[in-house]
Amino acid sequence: MMTLATYFGRQRQYFFGLVLLIFCGACYGHQTKLSSSALTLDSGEVVGEIELNLDDLQVALSQTFLDAGSSPLTQAIDSHSDAILDYVASKNVMYCGSKPQVPIRAGEFRFEDDHLLVKLSWQCDPSVAPTAYVVSLFHEIDTQSRHVVNISGDQNFVKLLTVKDRKVSFAVEDGNWIDLVIKFIISGIEHIAIGFDHIAFLIVVIVLGRNFWPLFKVVTAFTVAHSITLTLAVLNVITIPSEVIEPLIALSIVYVAVENFFVQDISRRYWVTFLFGLIHGFGFASVLRDFGLPQNDLVTALASFNIGVEIGQLLIVLSACLFWRLMMSMRFMESASSGVVRQRILSLWISGLVGLLGLGWFVERVFS
Repeated sequence: MMTLATYFGRQRQYFFGLVLLIFCGACYGHQTKLSSSALTLDSGEVVGEIELNLDDLQVALSQTFLDAGSSPLTQAIDSHSDAILDYVASKNVMYCGSKPQVPIRAGEFRFEDDHLLVKLSWQCDPSVAPTAYVVSLFHEIDTQSRHVVNISGDQNFVKLLTVKDRKVSFAVEDGNWIDLVIKFIISGIEHIAIGFDHIAFLIVVIVLGRNFWPLFKVVTAFTVAHSITLTLAVLNVITIPSEVIEPLIALSIVYVAVENFFVQDISRRYWVTFLFGLIHGFGFASVLRDFGLPQNDLVTALASFNIGVEIGQLLIVLSACLFWRLMMSMRFMESASSGVVRQRILSLWISGLVGLLGLGWFVERVFS
């Protein structure tokens, strides 16, 4: 009688492929876009405009108001206005002193591309100033959701909110240079860490690497390239719509994954990586623009974000190398006749699965 251990002993490579496929499938969970609030503080009154992605709003409300065959968008939004306002007001809470404040005005909608902007206003008693603003938009559908708060008026600063840090305090002026650097470095690390398409590209680019120098050239080419276009895009020297960039990023993954089946080293891949790095830089820039860069510290914020991206990229490369060494040492690879054959088998498995993932992203981004 065949035992479970015997079965997996004979089907080890297929079991490994299934594990990778399940892992890649997790990348298709709903990822929310960056949302934002623009708040103006004027004595005891706070006027806010909250920007939301319509797709994310549909998922959060379990509603459909973007159906092309239904009524015009403005009418569809109006028909769901109560649900939208209740959701936005409950997820954006202003505190006056220690008490949460109910919005005094709400319900003004306007549209920008695929985003809905909702206007809310809060009024504190004359003797009590606004003390805090707490945001939990889309936390129930995406634990990696992020929200940028731009404060103007009595105070001026920008803060990135996450599931773990969802509060803005107005009690202390926020504007320390070191805090700004740390915030944007962390944002860069977070972006590359949850940017599954960028991670997938890095993996298929380096999966054939055998020696340090070719890996160094490839990673450096990608770094230099995306730094160039990130800077140019943020400074509005070159602008390309995300509808063009996002499918191209997915195609870059597919191209390199397919190429891995026809080449066996990456010694001359740096020029391809540089070209695709230029495209990925525009993807990084779209996030950074939405982040709300402080104009007085634009260079500092841009450099800090880029440093964060590079730190995250380095961690991914190191993790991939450790994972590679671990897989090469496992028993299911011992059936291969040599180390080179084992490496080739593992490289093709990874390239094939990540290539399918990239193809899925391309179809989703073109036709969704």
